[in-house]
Amino acid sequence: MKQQNQNTFTYDERLHSFKKRHNLQEVNTSKEAAFALRVSDFTMRLSRSTGLLLGTNAPKHSKYGRAVRYHAGDLMNWFEQNENQDSEAA
Repeated sequence: MKQQNQNTFTYDERLHSFKKRHNLQEVNTSKEAAFALRVSDFTMRLSRSTGLLLGTNAPKHSKYGRAVRYHAGDLMNWFEQNENQDSEAA
């Protein structure tokens, strides 16, 4: 069976698959985002201060009072962007 290219899927299909695969809601806590991206919660907190996560721009986040939230779409975009950079470097 031939695997479909990522570009053949719509944004909504890719987002749904990403959320399901990483057990994410539409809006996620820092700990949930860290778990999905396979980094520590401390690393996610540090990325908010430095603007960098694993050597690239950190995913977007929102603050509601003291609460920090990450939208699943922003996490997916960050993940896909860095996945592509890793494959280009190899």
